[in-house]
Amino acid sequence: MQKFVFKPSVDLIPGIKVTKDTEFVYERENVKQTLKDLVFRSITTAKGENYESVIDTTIRLNEGDILVFEEEGRGYVKPANNCVVTIEKAISDLTNIKDLG
Repeated sequence: MQKFVFKPSVDLIPGIKVTKDTEFVYERENVKQTLKDLVFRSITTAKGENYESVIDTTIRLNEGDILVFEEEGRGYVKPANNCVVTIEKAISDLTNIKDLG
Protein backbone atom coordinates (compact mmCIF):
# COMPACT_ATOMS: atom_id res chain seq x y z
CA MET A 1 0.00 0.00 0.00
CA GLN A 2 1.31 3.44 -0.91
CA LYS A 3 1.01 6.53 1.26
CA PHE A 4 -0.26 9.88 0.02
CA VAL A 5 -0.62 13.43 1.32
CA PHE A 6 -3.06 16.14 0.39
CA LYS A 7 -1.54 18.50 -2.14
CA PRO A 8 0.17 21.27 -0.18
CA SER A 9 -1.01 24.79 -0.73
CA VAL A 10 1.36 27.02 -2.62
CA ASP A 11 -0.65 30.15 -1.83
CA LEU A 12 1.57 32.81 -0.30
CA ILE A 13 -0.06 34.50 2.67
CA PRO A 14 1.07 37.97 3.79
CA GLY A 15 1.93 38.26 7.46
CA ILE A 16 4.59 38.83 10.08
CA LYS A 17 6.60 36.66 12.46
CA VAL A 18 6.50 38.33 15.86
CA THR A 19 9.54 39.21 17.95
CA LYS A 20 9.64 40.93 21.32
CA ASP A 21 10.40 44.18 19.50
CA THR A 22 7.59 43.99 16.94
CA GLU A 23 5.23 46.96 17.18
CA PHE A 24 2.50 48.25 14.92
CA VAL A 25 -0.80 50.09 14.74
CA TYR A 26 -3.25 49.09 12.03
CA GLU A 27 -6.52 50.93 11.44
CA ARG A 28 -9.27 50.46 8.92
CA GLU A 29 -12.92 51.50 8.87
CA ASN A 30 -14.08 48.71 11.18
CA VAL A 31 -10.92 47.48 12.89
CA LYS A 32 -8.19 48.96 15.08
CA GLN A 33 -5.23 46.79 16.05
CA THR A 34 -2.08 47.32 18.05
CA LEU A 35 0.90 45.15 18.88
CA LYS A 36 3.43 46.09 21.54
CA ASP A 37 5.37 44.05 24.10
CA LEU A 38 3.93 40.83 22.58
CA VAL A 39 0.38 41.96 23.42
CA PHE A 40 -1.88 42.02 20.36
CA ARG A 41 -5.17 43.90 20.72
CA SER A 42 -7.89 43.98 18.11
CA ILE A 43 -11.13 45.98 18.32
CA THR A 44 -13.62 45.19 15.57
CA THR A 45 -16.95 46.97 15.14
CA ALA A 46 -19.94 46.09 13.02
CA LYS A 47 -23.11 48.13 12.58
CA GLY A 48 -26.33 47.25 10.89
CA GLU A 49 -30.02 47.84 11.10
CA ASN A 50 -30.94 47.80 14.80
CA TYR A 51 -27.63 46.42 16.04
CA GLU A 52 -24.08 47.35 16.84
CA SER A 53 -21.35 44.89 17.75
CA VAL A 54 -17.96 45.56 19.31
CA ILE A 55 -15.47 42.72 19.69
CA ASP A 56 -12.43 43.54 21.83
CA THR A 57 -9.78 40.81 21.81
CA THR A 58 -6.41 40.74 23.55
CA ILE A 59 -3.90 37.97 22.79
CA ARG A 60 -0.58 37.51 24.56
CA LEU A 61 1.78 36.31 21.87
CA ASN A 62 5.05 34.42 22.04
CA GLU A 63 8.14 35.25 20.03
CA GLY A 64 7.93 33.38 16.75
CA ASP A 65 4.12 33.46 16.55
CA ILE A 66 2.82 34.32 13.11
CA LEU A 67 0.09 36.84 12.38
CA VAL A 68 -1.42 36.64 8.91
CA PHE A 69 -2.98 39.60 7.16
CA GLU A 70 -6.48 39.23 5.77
CA GLU A 71 -7.13 41.87 3.16
CA GLU A 72 -10.92 41.41 3.43
CA GLY A 73 -10.98 43.89 6.30
CA ARG A 74 -10.19 41.87 9.40
CA GLY A 75 -6.58 42.99 9.44
CA TYR A 76 -4.11 40.75 11.24
CA VAL A 77 -5.27 37.46 12.75
CA LYS A 78 -3.50 34.66 14.63
CA PRO A 79 -4.20 31.37 12.85
CA ALA A 80 -5.47 28.52 14.98
CA ASN A 81 -3.20 25.58 15.81
CA ASN A 82 -0.04 27.01 14.23
CA CYS A 83 -1.26 25.89 10.81
CA VAL A 84 0.79 28.55 8.99
CA VAL A 85 4.55 28.06 8.66
CA THR A 86 7.38 29.71 6.78
CA ILE A 87 8.23 28.47 3.29
CA GLU A 88 11.50 27.07 4.64
CA LYS A 89 9.67 25.06 7.33
CA ALA A 90 7.19 23.66 4.80
CA ILE A 91 10.03 22.57 2.49
CA SER A 92 11.87 20.98 5.43
CA ASP A 93 8.77 19.08 6.57
CA LEU A 94 8.09 17.74 3.08
CA THR A 95 11.74 16.81 2.54
CA ASN A 96 11.73 14.87 5.81
CA ILE A 97 8.77 12.71 4.77
CA LYS A 98 9.58 12.23 1.08
CA ASP A 99 10.98 8.70 1.59
CA LEU A 100 8.09 7.48 3.77
CA GLY A 101 5.76 6.79 0.81
